[in-house]
Amino acid sequence: RGGAHEGVPIHSVRLPGLVAHQQVIFGARGETLILRHDSLDRSSFMEGVRLAIRRVGEMKGLVVGLDSLLFED
Repeated sequence: RGGAHEGVPIHSVRLPGLVAHQQVIFGARGETLILRHDSLDRSSFMEGVRLAIRRVGEMKGLVVGLDSLLFED
């Protein structure tokens, strides 16, 4: 399982009880820095869903992600 993107190993794991789990590990000799986020319940996505519903009428074409809604120019 897993793969690589531009030489960086990527691995995916499915675990019961976790709706979403992301972990990024940076490492060098003798050290690691781990960034981790867990969503234990779908309610954690609701603010983004509400924002998308309120603003969908303004969108033109295909929109991927919430970046254009969260971070306006």
